[in-house]
Amino acid sequence: MGQHEIDTDNLPYHPEKLLRKEYVGVNDYFSLDIRVGKIIDVLQYPEMRKPSYKIQVDFGPIIGILSSSAQITNYSRSDLVDRLVVGAINLGEKTLPGGFISQFLILGALDPDGSVNLLELSENVLLGSIVA
Repeated sequence: MGQHEIDTDNLPYHPEKLLRKEYVGVNDYFSLDIRVGKIIDVLQYPEMRKPSYKIQVDFGPIIGILSSSAQITNYSRSDLVDRLVVGAINLGEKTLPGGFISQFLILGALDPDGSVNLLELSENVLLGSIVA
């Protein structure tokens, strides 16, 4: 399953429709660099085919600020700025329409229709913290 699709008619991500994925080794999981960051900027991204934002996230003093595109328009821009998020930061960069470079994947749980619910974190988590 690649990039998710939002489909309010067929609800492709309903838990009753999702088969269990095959096992991967623990080393595959621990190869991911999953970190906590804070959203510092959110812009509309009209060049994308699906409603999306361009977001900038501060992952702390070692990683710094990274950019990504995210289909999280179910959140208002004002609800996103200063919000703590979880991101996979070592999946490589991808050039998107308009030359925008996506540098990480923001993580969330999918509603049955494919809308993203961002993961919740305690306010006291330090930027750049590893997610285990």
